[in-house]
Parts: sequence; structure tokens; C-alpha cells
Amino acid sequence: PTYGSGTSVTLTPIPAPGYHFVSWGGDASGSTHPLDLLMDANKNVTATFAINTYPVDVTVVGSGAVARNPNQALYDYGSSVQLTATPGTGYHFTGWSGDASGAANPLALNVDTTKSVTATFTINTYALNVVTVAGGTVATSPDQAAYDHGTVVQLTATPNPGQSFVGWSGDATGAANPLGVTMDGVKNITATFTYGLTLATADGN
Repeated sequence: PTYGSGTSVTLTPIPAPGYHFVSWGGDASGSTHPLDLLMDANKNVTATFAINTYPVDVTVVGSGAVARNPNQALYDYGSSVQLTATPGTGYHFTGWSGDASGAANPLALNVDTTKSVTATFTINTYALNVVTVAGGTVATSPDQAAYDHGTVVQLTATPNPGQSFVGWSGDATGAANPLGVTMDGVKNITATFTYGLTLATADGN
């Protein structure tokens, strides 16, 4: 409880979890620690500690964005930040990696150190289903089981001998041939063919 005159006392600051030592005040100054204090009178010393702050770094893979709430440059130790992933057009959110995992969206992230989180977005893929009515075939270019969002697929209708191409229906209209189809969803398209028919008037025209 008391020290003899001339005694040297060593003061060692011990921060609580999530805090760090800042400085001495009162009858001591600076931030040196441990601190050797010479007892030549009564001493009143203040040790100041401050909470740690950390950044939350978010990286995006694919097309999309991540909003942080609250949106800050630094977060206090033990605080929580909500990350909300919003995919770009034609993409979907796949999941978190780095200092987070899973696909919960939004995600509550506890900040107890520097956090580096990656949000991955994956492009949507769609099926193109083409059926024919009557005699003929339809070629697709490129010919794939599924197509990335935004891909333009060319459909070319080829009638069988003696038949003709009438037109498209379903998720396409008109009779343009070949036809460019932009894949922004699952497409179901029907190509209709019919037998050719030639009519002649009495004068042979």
C-alpha cells in the first residue's frame, strides 16, 4: 500500500480483450511500458486504454455488389456489421468465403479482428428448348445444353424437301431465318413447317 522514498515501482498495463494501452496520465506521461516510477512523493497515475478498431475488406467475384450496415472505414472490437449481397443482372449470389462462409444473405459478421470477405456471384445459365411442327429441323449455334445470360444463339430453320418454314412461336415470333435469340431466361421456341403449295390462276399466273 505504501512505498519507501526512492523505491522504484514498475507499472505494467494489461489491456482487456479487444483493447490496447494508449498512455499514462497524472504523475506519469508518455506510453512507455512497463513504466518504472520513482517514489519520491505520493503518486497518482492514470492508465488509458482504448478499444481496438478493425477494417472489413470485401472483395466481389463476378457481377454484383455488397452493402455494409453500418458503412464505416473501421469497426470497434465486438461490433457487428451486416453484409448484404446484391447480384448484378443475369447473376446470382453463390456464397461467402475468406473470413466468412455459407450463403446466408444478409450476413451478420462479428468484428473481432481485421476481416477479409469475398462475395462470389455466378452467371445464370438457361436452357433453350426447340421443338418442330411438321417437317424440318432447327440448328442452334452455338449448340449447348445451357447458355450463359446474355448469350445470343442463332436458330436456323431448314425445311425438309417439299416443305417450307412458316415461322416461330412460343418465346419467339415472326419468320426471320436465321433468328438471333438473346438468352435472358429459359426459352421454349417452336418452329413450324408446312408443305409447300403453289396456286395457279386460269391464265397460268
